Amino acid sequence: MRRLQMQIVCPAAPQFRVAAGERAGFRTRIFRFSMLSALSVAACVPEDVAVEVVDENVQAVDFSSAADIVGISFMTYNAPRAYELAAQFRGAGKTVFFGGYHPSLLPEEAAAHADAVCIGEAEANLPAMIADYRAGRLKKFYRAVSEELRPRRADPRLLRGNSYMPAAVVQATRGCPNHCEFCSVAAFAGYRFQKRAVQDVVEEVRAAGRRRVLFIDDSLAADPDYFKALLAALVPLRVHWYAQISFAVTRDPAMLACMQRSGCRGVFIGFESIVQESLQETGKGFNRAAEYRRGIEELHRRGIAVIAAFVLGYDHDDPAIFDRTLHFLRDARADALQLTVLTPFPGTPLYRRLEREHRIRDRDWTHYDLGHVTFTPAAMSSAELIAGHNQLLARFYSWPAIARRLWGGLRYLGAGELSLLALVGWGYRLKIRRDGYLPAG
Repeated sequence: MRRLQMQIVCPAAPQFRVAAGERAGFRTRIFRFSMLSALSVAACVPEDVAVEVVDENVQAVDFSSAADIVGISFMTYNAPRAYELAAQFRGAGKTVFFGGYHPSLLPEEAAAHADAVCIGEAEANLPAMIADYRAGRLKKFYRAVSEELRPRRADPRLLRGNSYMPAAVVQATRGCPNHCEFCSVAAFAGYRFQKRAVQDVVEEVRAAGRRRVLFIDDSLAADPDYFKALLAALVPLRVHWYAQISFAVTRDPAMLACMQRSGCRGVFIGFESIVQESLQETGKGFNRAAEYRRGIEELHRRGIAVIAAFVLGYDHDDPAIFDRTLHFLRDARADALQLTVLTPFPGTPLYRRLEREHRIRDRDWTHYDLGHVTFTPAAMSSAELIAGHNQLLARFYSWPAIARRLWGGLRYLGAGELSLLALVGWGYRLKIRRDGYLPAG
């Protein structure tokens, strides 16, 4: 009897998609640091099912695959591509499962293009989907919820490892308890926050055998007691780790000291805005814009690099926000920047509010990539918003600005972190050139 086969496909945007016969270029490798979500799905597949992972960012999709089941996981901006892939696979006689953020938040839309839709976590649903497929009783929707976070160990051999940044990628927690208006992560997780046993996390880090560890948690420090226990357990491992954390940790000197001792070398923080009214507007008033500079200084004092995430386009943002944000980033010495346009992802409170206000003007899902304006801004035109975003990003990542940051970073960062920041700057320069707006001097 032939072994059942499943292929997990991760769609890619056109500018990153690898066609047949092509190879993934090194120029985008700095942004390809994790496929843990796909590997976690693969780990849920029963052991008697053969599984492979295809990431369109690094390899072409083979529609002649022998797979019986094709699982496609995707976010909103890749929904049209996912529907295209599903149509071709179903035309070839494959059964298609959908999962991920977009199908979970818009299951009825997704169901029109697939045989079954996983709503929420794969761990709670995928084994049942495969069992029902085998029994010939596949349902359209599966929406079970896991009571605890105990993922099976992901198998990195399923990926083309040399196509990604070298680091052990680990998840200790899942979800976020906050209710930020724009956040699809919390909406997907049902505003729950789950934690793995600290010892399980530590064993996974130890088994990976790498000096660098990247936690891909959405809010690793959301539970301070859990976070402190995890940090204490990391100390003996002598790793350098990086994670996304809340700005709130910078108010706790003891927590910062624990982070330093445990090997923290870089954090990604969602500052979101320098305007307190915008933070209140989006449900992130627990951030205090007046404290941002001090918080960054506290992290730098402990040798921790800061990647600052900001969003443009809140109702309190007028055309002055671009220069104000750039001046803040320079004065506070942020080491890197992720800058996005406010995007009303379907299923979020922001989407529902803007829809009630008749301000959603673009439902082309390919534009929901954090770089397009899909709604009517309140205090500027759409053209002003996108132009301001592009110019701010180009100025932050100009060669002189990158050089100044690296020179300043010599005072508090190690060679490894400076090298990573140089690669990030170079990667953004290439992205800016590709997207058609060159850096200003």
